[in-house]
Amino acid sequence: MKIATHILMLVSCLLFAVPQAAAQQPVPRDHDNLNSIAEDLTQIGKADGLAPRQAADSAAPDTIPAQKAGLIRRIIDYYSRSNVDRTFEKKMDWSIAPGPSYSSDVGFGLGFLLAGLYRIDRTDSVTIPSNISIYGNFTTKKFVLLRCSGENNYNHNRQRFNYSGAFVYFPGAFYGVGYEDGRLGYSQKLTTTTGLLRLSYCTAILPKAYIGVSGGIDYSGAKYAKSSIGQQLEEIKNGVIENPGGTIGELYELWTQGRYDPALQDPFSNYIAATGDKPDAFNANIGLFFQYDSRDVPFNARKGVFVKAEAKWYPKFLGNTGRNFGRFTLTFDWYQQLWKGAVVAYDLYADVIAGTPSWHMYAKLGGMERMRGYYEGRYRDKRMVETQVELRQRIYRRHGVVGWFGLGNIWGRQHFRWDRTLYSFGVGYRFEFKSRMNIRLDYGWGVFGNSNLPWDRKRSSAFLFTASEAF
Repeated sequence: MKIATHILMLVSCLLFAVPQAAAQQPVPRDHDNLNSIAEDLTQIGKADGLAPRQAADSAAPDTIPAQKAGLIRRIIDYYSRSNVDRTFEKKMDWSIAPGPSYSSDVGFGLGFLLAGLYRIDRTDSVTIPSNISIYGNFTTKKFVLLRCSGENNYNHNRQRFNYSGAFVYFPGAFYGVGYEDGRLGYSQKLTTTTGLLRLSYCTAILPKAYIGVSGGIDYSGAKYAKSSIGQQLEEIKNGVIENPGGTIGELYELWTQGRYDPALQDPFSNYIAATGDKPDAFNANIGLFFQYDSRDVPFNARKGVFVKAEAKWYPKFLGNTGRNFGRFTLTFDWYQQLWKGAVVAYDLYADVIAGTPSWHMYAKLGGMERMRGYYEGRYRDKRMVETQVELRQRIYRRHGVVGWFGLGNIWGRQHFRWDRTLYSFGVGYRFEFKSRMNIRLDYGWGVFGNSNLPWDRKRSSAFLFTASEAF
């Protein structure tokens, strides 16, 4: 955590220097450069009535060769211009940024973000710019993420087409299904290779109200192996092998005290055996949704309301591992400016599944947008509700900070109980990378794990780096 903090401070210092350096040395516009070059060309050979060759020779001793800007200077100049809206001038206004990441689940990583803004019709000043972002992350624990998402806005904001896709290679873990499995903290190593695609299109039926259709594809392939901890503990007890100490030795002591159960150590193997589910799962869906959106800017709102209710159907004839099931999701977001540079944002999200989904399609608490700080999937079940409130404050030019607090609950295998509500809190840094599009660095915390398990005693936490706001 200390290393992640130092990295964050270094990035913050570099970005903080951008607007100051830009203010000290303004960068001329492209057309200003062209005019200057044209004027210089007309003066060649006209100095003091000399011939072109003589004029050049005479001026040579007093001419100072132009020096190429250094790397740091060019980086500062690049980011000082990156938030200027140039979508009326260019077909695609691209920017790129690297960034660090850290999570106790995937280790230290290096990410990159490629973001672009564009206008389908550059003569239309009413329609908000369309956007696309490509994000990648590679970590020390061999986690790989490549994600692309975007939104196309048409016809004075009356039609929208959204898309997203991702590839994820994740040497992660499976904790089981239900609140109790997540709370106990027994996990089995599970390496998943996941691909997904999401498409949606909507059209306005009333001002700011839309109705649309959606579709999606999900695939997860899983590799796993049962542990041999139970056998090792029995062999130590029977004197077949000596107590090796370390983690195994500690687990043996906990086992003899009744505080550790090796039968729970392989939750994925146990789940597959109990349900007959397949480790490799393919799912496809079609859906309908209603959406109301009065936000000023979808990816970084300062005022307005966003409501979306969507019903998805996963029919057997589209694959879905030989079963039918459905899903309903509800999103409610509200934004309000409080004082200069300050915005309060509120988010409510519900996910309800009817029927029995594949193991990887349960509602999952945690991730990069909601309940930040939790391993996404440790808590999973057929019903989930999450809510959060975030205060966003611009502190200087393009720099800002945020703080949030959130609550979440999952149920389905067991009945809903208020005392099983989990909490999340954290802080973050923002840098306006493109016009109204922020780079987001967040550090979130959750509850402590199971104190009986050596690997699960710390508080859940995660360091996140990506584009746009969490909601």
